[in-house]
Formats: sequence, structure tokens, C-alpha cells
Amino acid sequence: MSRAPEDNVTIFRTIPNLLESYVPDNAIFKALRYIFLPAATFFSTLFIFLRYRPKIIHVHSSTAITAGACLFSQLFRTPVVIDVQDLFPARFPLKWVIKTGYSPRYIALGKKVEDMLVSIKIPKKNILTLQLARLPINRKIMEKSKRKSNDKDLTFLFIGELTEIKGIDILLEAFKIASDRSTNLFLKVIGDGPMRAYCEKFIVDNDLNIRLLGRSGHEKTLEEISLSDIIILPSRTESFGRVILEAFEFGKAVIASRVGGIPQLINDGENGILVKPCDPKELADAMLRLCKDNVLRESLGRNGKKSLDAMPSFAQVSGDILEFYRL
Repeated sequence: MSRAPEDNVTIFRTIPNLLESYVPDNAIFKALRYIFLPAATFFSTLFIFLRYRPKIIHVHSSTAITAGACLFSQLFRTPVVIDVQDLFPARFPLKWVIKTGYSPRYIALGKKVEDMLVSIKIPKKNILTLQLARLPINRKIMEKSKRKSNDKDLTFLFIGELTEIKGIDILLEAFKIASDRSTNLFLKVIGDGPMRAYCEKFIVDNDLNIRLLGRSGHEKTLEEISLSDIIILPSRTESFGRVILEAFEFGKAVIASRVGGIPQLINDGENGILVKPCDPKELADAMLRLCKDNVLRESLGRNGKKSLDAMPSFAQVSGDILEFYRL
């Protein structure tokens, strides 16, 4: 738990969901996770409530922890705001869970998520749909880490949990296909999760030029973005993908799945490349296309950076959330 005063609002943070990344990927442990995480969320929230008496609960997730937070919200009659970051709540049982809190309201990450919430009978007046915001970037990192992209030793970068949802298995298959056709490819992977053992075995079995970096702090992650040539987001589902905005800030070419809210950010062939989800061959073709065409690669990066000009600042979006708290 941590405490962070921001704009005359005191925020108490508890992060039981961090444990989810270390749970082995099998049915027994998954079942235990969905028992443990709601309980951990309930009791950590109870501790905060008894000591500090917060006026609102903000759940930065729509996963198993939401059940614990919503149960607490009902028992202690404390309003709850739920971040909905993907399209999963349209499925049972999350569709039921996210409606169980006391006086619930919702923050939708993108128009696709808003449409999904409306489709499960949540009143639009209870939804704040966040605009895509330009993220604050430490300019010293940008200057310190710059390098010119070239045709040799092209570096791809994946940032995300090592799960099927984030498409890490699709990326590994695609990289294997691409590596069979080109020898100057290198992939870095930032993140951890239940599929790490699968990734390690796949890399060894296929003798691939891939480095698993594990979890990384935000500044280190930004440095890796600036040192890479192409950022890849092969998700099976995604509200919009913050890493795309970070890649745009550094003028990097992006390849991403055509899912969720990603097409709101990327115009195919203009500021990035969109590929069909769950298709390693199409992803490999896009990777090789950008490897061979450095003019296109640099053009996509420039256009991506220009895309940020029309976006509101992070401070503006934060202000919208604070106003939503006060409703």
C-alpha cells in the first residue's frame, strides 16, 4: 500500500493484482487465484478503510479483484469507480460482478469499451470515456537514449504481460517465421507472467535471437523503446494500448493487432501497421516488410509522432477523472 496526495485528493493504493503474474498457468492455480484475489482485495481495502476512511473506491481493473472491491463497496456503502480497460466484462460472470458495487460508476478506456458497457445495460451517465491522452515523457530519457535506426540488427520490442491475451505466443511464432527468412532480427521482451516458462522453452528449442528482460521500471522501459526500431503489440484484445502512445513519442514504427480500440490510434500504412489477430504469418510478413523498407519505417514513426499533436495532455485527462469523482 502507498499514499500519494495529488491535487488536494489523497490516494491510498493497494495492489493485490501484482500476484496474478506469478501464478502458474494451470487450472488448479487459476481457480485458487480467483478465490484469493477477491479476498486479498477485500481485506486490504478494509485495512485502508478502517484507518483512513476514504470516500470512494477506485478499482484499476476489471478482473478478479473487482469482485472483492465491489463486495466491500456494498457492505460499507462506499461508492466505487471501476476502470474498464478491455472488453472482457461483456462475458459472464464479469458482466454481473462489475454491477454489484454500491453506486457504481465506470471509466471506459476508449469508445469500444464505452459501447460494450452500454450494451450490458449500464447507463451512459455513469460512464466517463477517457480520451486518448499524450503521456508525460522525461525529455532527458529521450535525448540520452536516441539512436539512428539502420538496416542492420533491427530490434523489435514487446512490452506486456506474458499471457495469451497479450499474444506473446503469436509473437514468438511470428518471430520464428521471420527469422527463417532473415538473419538480422532481434527481439526484446519486457514483462513477466504465467507463460514465461513457455517462452523460455520456445526460444531455446528454436534457437531464436530473443532476450527476455523481465519486469522493468517505467524509465528503463522508455529507454528500451527509444533504443528499438519497431514496437509490436500482438494482443488478442486491447482497449487501445498505452505502449503505442509511448512508441509514437519516440517516433517508432508500430505493428499491432486490429482489435479493440487500436484502430482508433493507428491508421494502417500511415502511422503504423495493423495485422489480423492470432495470425503469426501475417505478423511475420509485416515485420519483414518494415525490415526491408526503412523509408516506410521512418515515415510511420514520423507520422505517429504527429498523431499526438491533436491529443489532450495527461493533466487534462486527470482533471476529468477528478471531476468524475465529485459527481
